Amino acid sequence: MLSDLPDDILLDVVHYLGVRDVLTLRMTCRSLHAFGGNDYIWHRLAAEFPLPLDLPFNTSPSALPGDELQRLAIKAMRLDDNWRSPKPIVRGLRALIDDKSGQYVDQMQFLPGGKWLWTAQRTLKRESWYTRMSLWNLEDVSNSHRVWATEISGIYRSCTLVQSTHGDFATLVVGVCDHREVIEVHSISLQDAQNMQYGIYPTYPPVKSKQLQIIPHPRAPHLRPIIHEIALHDNLLIVTIFALDTGGGAGCLQILFVNPETGSTKWVDPQFAQSFSFLWIRVWGDYLFLVGEMNDDFAVRVYRIPNPFSTPANGSPRASPPAAAPPDEPDDDYAYTDLGPLLAEFVGPTPMAVPGHHIAQVSPATSSPSLAAVMFYHAVQPHNAQLLRFAFDVASNTVILTDMSSKEFPIGNESSAQLAQVGALGVRGVWLEHNWESQLNCVKKLAYDPHTGIAKVGMLLPSHPELPLTPNMCHSLAFDEISGRLCLGMYDGNVYVMDFV
Repeated sequence: MLSDLPDDILLDVVHYLGVRDVLTLRMTCRSLHAFGGNDYIWHRLAAEFPLPLDLPFNTSPSALPGDELQRLAIKAMRLDDNWRSPKPIVRGLRALIDDKSGQYVDQMQFLPGGKWLWTAQRTLKRESWYTRMSLWNLEDVSNSHRVWATEISGIYRSCTLVQSTHGDFATLVVGVCDHREVIEVHSISLQDAQNMQYGIYPTYPPVKSKQLQIIPHPRAPHLRPIIHEIALHDNLLIVTIFALDTGGGAGCLQILFVNPETGSTKWVDPQFAQSFSFLWIRVWGDYLFLVGEMNDDFAVRVYRIPNPFSTPANGSPRASPPAAAPPDEPDDDYAYTDLGPLLAEFVGPTPMAVPGHHIAQVSPATSSPSLAAVMFYHAVQPHNAQLLRFAFDVASNTVILTDMSSKEFPIGNESSAQLAQVGALGVRGVWLEHNWESQLNCVKKLAYDPHTGIAKVGMLLPSHPELPLTPNMCHSLAFDEISGRLCLGMYDGNVYVMDFV
């Protein structure tokens, strides 16, 4: 019998089995049940598991026991089975915000894992715009609650939300427009937040809060900066800017380094961004990834992150530009920062013969050096879309592309895609699809199998679901690829959290 074989022979046999096979093996008898729970076996299975595991924050699978890895693998497979189903079942539904004042949520974002959610609501008070920001604890979705909130003057532009290495606090960096472009930096304690009771607002301010104003470079005062996206790397903010030419010329994309401690700024030489028509910034290790559309291609350019605020020999680092520069100040003091030589460039396969495409979404920043993007093509019949996936190795002295794949999939001919979200692994994605004939919305899902290379598109929420909500009222959404958690913000002020496992 199989159970009579020595353990070393059984380990050789198990080496050829997947997770489902090992689970089946464990149901045959007591001895094989005990053997199949071996930590060594599950560490190997987790390393080769094709689906994302909902691991504790900043925890490697090798640090968990076999029984816990088995539980997480079963949860991942159940989510995958439901996600790929023609009619996915909503396993959990929670009304997070019930705001009857009509202050609907404009933007929202999950921290990886879907246990923390940031929301932004735009409100008009006394003829002035304000943005109300909140952080929600969703670890126990049945007791989800707001743990931090603040209100700032201005209209939301962009944000990034990063959890610290130990998971004890989160850094929220927000760009807003209040007759000027401003960046606010908030450091929020998550440990104190977890001890708060439902519905009670903090009586203390954030651990740290700063406001930084973005003003044009002295060499180009006619270019009005508009914040597009913000990335955070250690104590360095990397901001992509759309420079609007107030003189009537064409605008351009620019990159700005900001020191959040001193408020110093350094503009990157415009030549590094001018090739891109759309631009996102991602950071892994010591490398800066410029991601976007370049000459109708999806391109990734990699540079080593410079040290723009190194202290010069004659004293402290200078801000570029200063708040008020003397007329005789030499231009060299505020020279553009050079990113140095191009270390690597990767161009995704795109159907060059198809015009009228646009990058709907690039996956949010994660700790893993991988990204995905969704591109929609509306100028051809039938309408279709494309999923691009990249994986990198940044452990060596250079950046190596370890995987790149492209997959096309159809979308509705009478429809347009909005609010697209895709995970960094490119395994799952969602978007709101608007039908121009029926004037109805639905939520579509993407399920990609890396082993077979098959991308399936299906209905996640129809126009009239058997739920206390309708996609026709959807204004914003957030999606977490790992947990499959979806959050919808409605025009009536309500926000719903949905789980599919």
